[in-house]
Amino acid sequence: MAFRCLFGKKSDEAIYNFFPIGVATSILVNEIGFNYFWKMDIVFQESSLTGIPYDLGLYPILGCLFICVIHYKKMTILITFLVFTFVTTFGEYILVCLEKIVYRNEWNIIWTGASYLFAYSIYYVYYKLVRKFILLN
Repeated sequence: MAFRCLFGKKSDEAIYNFFPIGVATSILVNEIGFNYFWKMDIVFQESSLTGIPYDLGLYPILGCLFICVIHYKKMTILITFLVFTFVTTFGEYILVCLEKIVYRNEWNIIWTGASYLFAYSIYYVYYKLVRKFILLN
């Protein structure tokens, strides 16, 4: 609903095309991260369960929003990368300050920013492939 308010009905196609890559990217990064680099204050016996709200909700939606901003609002690529990486990293920094996320094995906020930049890069490469082969309107 929020996407329609921002981008109109045309954003539905983008959501259908990009939500799955957002889920896959989030699961990839969070599986590695929860096993080696960070832990949250809510812990389940199976570490994969901790990241489900992020893997199936927040990060795929942010990925779709990232692509919609590039595609429909025609914001420059560099500015979009910088804004989304900074805002997402800052959001996680707040969680670190509130001790909701604890870094381990020398992970820090810089590596967090790099991981978000990596994820947004995957979204962007996938976006270019979709534009080339599927012809996103």
